[in-house]
Amino acid sequence: MLTKYILKRLLLAVVTFIVIYIIVYLIMAKFGNNPFINSIDSAKSKSTDASEQLARLQRENGFDQPAVVRLWNYTVGIFHGDYGKIYKSSESSIPVLFFKPLRYTILVSLPSFIISVILGVILGTISAYKRGKWQDASITSFATVFVALPSFILAPFVILIALKVQLPFEFKEASEYSVGTMIISLIPPIFVFVLSSIAGYTFLVRNWVVTTLSSHQVLIAKAKGLSKFKIFTKHVFRNASIPLVRTLIFSYLALLSGSIILEQFFRIPGSSTIIVNAIQDGEINISMFSLIFFTSLSLVTDIVADLSYVFMDPRISIASKSERNYWAEFKTWKSRKEKVKKGEVTNV
Repeated sequence: MLTKYILKRLLLAVVTFIVIYIIVYLIMAKFGNNPFINSIDSAKSKSTDASEQLARLQRENGFDQPAVVRLWNYTVGIFHGDYGKIYKSSESSIPVLFFKPLRYTILVSLPSFIISVILGVILGTISAYKRGKWQDASITSFATVFVALPSFILAPFVILIALKVQLPFEFKEASEYSVGTMIISLIPPIFVFVLSSIAGYTFLVRNWVVTTLSSHQVLIAKAKGLSKFKIFTKHVFRNASIPLVRTLIFSYLALLSGSIILEQFFRIPGSSTIIVNAIQDGEINISMFSLIFFTSLSLVTDIVADLSYVFMDPRISIASKSERNYWAEFKTWKSRKEKVKKGEVTNV
């Protein structure tokens, strides 16, 4: 049953990926920016030589072909390990160009995620256990403030604080400075990421813990005289963590894809900067590589998250196929409708 379910989910993931892949490529090929226009001198953009040069560049790179033909050529190239050309960079490899900034995004997103989850779980659990009391009101008020404050408003204040305490507010690479300086320069952006994320985790954990505390399972455990610690570890934390897994995993994927606003504020050469620049410059091959990476990662993670439920709680099982035959029911309904028209049966 489990193997059949995995194969079914993999097939669905492949179909979903193909649909997204085709639609996005055709849209970008049809409506995306031309990467060669800016390479032509703006002062000579109306001259015959400039027009001929632009036409030659488009012809040499296949931009004069229909979008469907370009899609086919790009797909064939992928199966041969060719992810296309980079039109406005000296870098010759798209994977190298993409994964190099991704490591900087991970340097910020991974610590931010871990700190946010730990604090969010602690604050959310305290708020749920102290529901209706001053602790709950204080925590929810704190979380509400940072839900209402966008990161682009929060970031300038953090930069001002960093300047006051003499912290670097711009990212410093270890190759140019030192490892210690690089780590210190990560503190302001991590702080903003944590404040932006912690509120959502706090409310999420609070809601699930409150729901679990009011369940029959916890009420029975209390009636048996189990200690609060045992009730929390065996019932509350276990049951509340199951639905949280999926949300937490996908929230990290969102952080991994980067935040163009925060990366611009703190001068982090992360993945979102590369993606946004690629879209603006008409670098369709870079944009498609990022799409392939993040879409594949999301689809695989979705399957893993579903399967993790079964391993986290053995009581959860993969649903079996419904025994209902909808086609037979439809034929019966249609046959009865025809008999009603003929007057053979009454419509009751």
